Amino acid sequence: MGILPHRLLGRLDRAGSCGLEIWDFSFRSLTREYARLFFLKAVVAHPVKAACGLRRYRRFVRAKRDRPDDCAQMTAIPDEASFIQNVRRAGSPPLLGLGFCLKPTDAGSPPGPCPAGRANHECLFLDRGETVPVCADCAIFEISRLALKKGCPVYIMTSAKDIARDFMFPQIARDAFPAAILLLCPYSVQAIIPPLHICGVRSLLVPYSSGSCEDYEQWRKADVGIKEERTSLSPEAWQEIRTVLDELRDCPHAQRRFRRRDNIFCPE
Repeated sequence: MGILPHRLLGRLDRAGSCGLEIWDFSFRSLTREYARLFFLKAVVAHPVKAACGLRRYRRFVRAKRDRPDDCAQMTAIPDEASFIQNVRRAGSPPLLGLGFCLKPTDAGSPPGPCPAGRANHECLFLDRGETVPVCADCAIFEISRLALKKGCPVYIMTSAKDIARDFMFPQIARDAFPAAILLLCPYSVQAIIPPLHICGVRSLLVPYSSGSCEDYEQWRKADVGIKEERTSLSPEAWQEIRTVLDELRDCPHAQRRFRRRDNIFCPE
């Protein structure tokens, strides 16, 4: 696809044409496996839910036209107050989705890279309840400690295909993960909002402040594990995560560790 079509699709996105803001991303992704899987296992397999979700997404796009569109800010579906109320009412703690790119890399000063590797779902603390010195500087470790107190499952996000298989398909099929707090690069935020609406996930989307993918090519490489930069959160994002989790009730039973179920780490 040439420069002109991309410019045209970009204008459609900015205008919210037909109530959509993912024209460019969608056309770039037509040949990707995750797009085919999502169409077959979400849209075709659950047409009524998909249609209702798409209507919710279009209403979401129209409603936010009156607000500044700043990817540096949190995005809540439907909104932050409703997100917290819905999570409380459901009695099911939200899943915390953390990008693999938060892990320490080979670059930089000691104590070194993540001992569990990087572009995978692994984590020493989540898997075994153990830590090494480098874990003290890892956002995944810190957020997982908060999640354990609240009884929230934790998921280390890698590829779009895995996110669909591990998280979105179980949700649309059997309401497995009705709420989630997801940490993403700002570029990914707009692209993931329609699938979240279609799958019926109440979400709080928290963008990284640095090290994130800035365009489709960088995102595509990260989607197959090619990501040298390490992402990070702003102090405001950290505060937002802590504030939202503080609004949730502590788990009534002491949670000592996580147990892995497929690629999801569940407190027990």
